[in-house]
Amino acid sequence: MELTIKSERVELTVSCFGAEMRHLKLDGFEYLWCGDEKFYGRVSPCLFPITGRFMDGYYTHDGKQYPMQLNGIAMEKHFKMELLNDSQIKCTLNEDEETLQVYPYKFQLEILYTLKNNLLDITYTVTNNSDDILPYSVGNHTAYKWPLVDGQDPNSYFFRFEKNETLRSFNPFGWTADFLINENIRPIHHSFYENFTRSIRDPKSEWLEYTGANCDYVVRTYRKNFPFIANWARPEADANLVCIEPCISISSHGPDIFDREGIRSLDPHTSENVSYQLLLYKKSEQ
Repeated sequence: MELTIKSERVELTVSCFGAEMRHLKLDGFEYLWCGDEKFYGRVSPCLFPITGRFMDGYYTHDGKQYPMQLNGIAMEKHFKMELLNDSQIKCTLNEDEETLQVYPYKFQLEILYTLKNNLLDITYTVTNNSDDILPYSVGNHTAYKWPLVDGQDPNSYFFRFEKNETLRSFNPFGWTADFLINENIRPIHHSFYENFTRSIRDPKSEWLEYTGANCDYVVRTYRKNFPFIANWARPEADANLVCIEPCISISSHGPDIFDREGIRSLDPHTSENVSYQLLLYKKSEQ
């Protein structure tokens, strides 16, 4: 099942599977990757209750081991979907017998997609229906076309940050490298991703943009409550996608789920929400 909402200029289609954005268009122009299984069969699944991985494939809680797949359980679940109005879609997931085998908590996860002109707001509300403290992270594994415009040189594409940054990138396998050194432009190329994910933590900038030197289209990610940004692409030259993944926590060896860097701890029978925004625009209109 898919639902579509529209504003004056932006169109968003969301699938019930993984509460996944499938299409995001500005004036009919598609920003999102096509989901070609040769390279990456998804487009923008929701990540919960972890983002990233446990390096051993499991975590320990109260003396018991629980398996946990990469990026958690929500991306493989069907959400209940509701069209609230012409500009809002709500996706809801609750625990079931399957989730309790790997994540022993009663929860409700709501994702609210709201269009406001050419801005998309994505708000996650997590409710702990358990009697224990609930650990969680949320994020989106959003894949954009690279290049955005067919035929353009992918090596002319880059990320632009709001402010000059000095940042180290890292991945869960212990690799690190400079990402920016007192600069705000990070060129990207396929060899940049030979060591897989390039995550960064706590940039000073409130936003970063993805575009190309000769590309009129821009997507700006307002990361707001999200201290980490995972950045991933396939290193193959014909893999035409790049992922920008705002997330709350990051990969860990564990052993406990509470050991994950950035993990949230939610008190019993309480709720909290976090959000980020995507702004779509054209340079020629600025």
